[in-house]
Amino acid sequence: MNAVLDLPEQTAAPAHAGFAALGDAVAALDPAAHRVAWTSPAWQRLLPTLGAGTALVQLEHALPGLAAALGKDGDQTQCLILGDAHEWQAELSAPSEGQRLLRLADRREQGRALQRQLDAREQLLFTSRVLSVGEMATTLAHEINQPIGACANLLRGLRSRLSRRSSGRLQEAEAQALDRAIDQAMFAARIIARIREFTHSHQPRRVKLDFNRLLRATVPLLDWDLQRSGTRLELALPEGEATVCGDEVMLQQVVINLMRNALDALRTDPPPQPCLALCLLRHHGELELQVSDNGCGLDDEAQARLFVPFASTKPSGMGIGLSICRSFIELHQGRLWFSRNPERGTTFHVGLPASQQ
Repeated sequence: MNAVLDLPEQTAAPAHAGFAALGDAVAALDPAAHRVAWTSPAWQRLLPTLGAGTALVQLEHALPGLAAALGKDGDQTQCLILGDAHEWQAELSAPSEGQRLLRLADRREQGRALQRQLDAREQLLFTSRVLSVGEMATTLAHEINQPIGACANLLRGLRSRLSRRSSGRLQEAEAQALDRAIDQAMFAARIIARIREFTHSHQPRRVKLDFNRLLRATVPLLDWDLQRSGTRLELALPEGEATVCGDEVMLQQVVINLMRNALDALRTDPPPQPCLALCLLRHHGELELQVSDNGCGLDDEAQARLFVPFASTKPSGMGIGLSICRSFIELHQGRLWFSRNPERGTTFHVGLPASQQ
């Protein structure tokens, strides 16, 4: 009578027990029998359909590149990259008791682990920048808020006093100059008030706003700087509203900082025809602002230190402007980067999520 025997579950041979204990995804291949002789538990979790007893031709089909490696003679361990998408990092050992040991590592998981590590590091740096901004903002708000208020009051008083002269009215140029000076002082006061609020909440005040309108309202604040440097301003703004959800004061501060940096670059090494260009582009789900100049540009050293706090390329610069700008844009789930122009100068890019109209 023939007895039907239940085959026991696969157990690790003594030579393979170490791999099973270490948690490595390992398979023992038997080239003579053209099959997989044994697999570790980690292998079974990674490739559950390619366990012990699988024909090598089936394994080679799942792991392109394995057949060529098995066909090589030699006593040295081979390090391989297998798979159509190179998703497997493999190690094929020299023959042992007629078998070859194949150890696999999922390169995709390594990539995901690396990305998680990079994300964690970026979050740590972002948190550090936010804390630095908060500390600086508290100091700045305390030190300059009162002088700004005093300047605004003096300018208003001067305007009122001049308007009461015997002529009875201000000259147009005088009125415009005083109005712009008062606007600048009040803009600075709004920045200080908003930064003080930010240090407590650490969040921007989010409202729907038209980025087109914000840019058009921001440009006149730098009219005097543009005229003094003889810089031509080019605006390329799309038709209609370009809506984002964000903090108007923070975003306006970023735009002014980028424009002032461009004007500084134009003054450092003036071209024959200084030009500052603002271009707003619509992408799928994103608005991109480009602030371009044909100034002195950035060398490799300046590029490497561009967003490092307190590292400035300007003789009198504090080196915190771009760091603060990047923190503000990141608080809006956006991004800030730069590129070198083909001929001369630099372009800074601000990407912000577009809001539904």
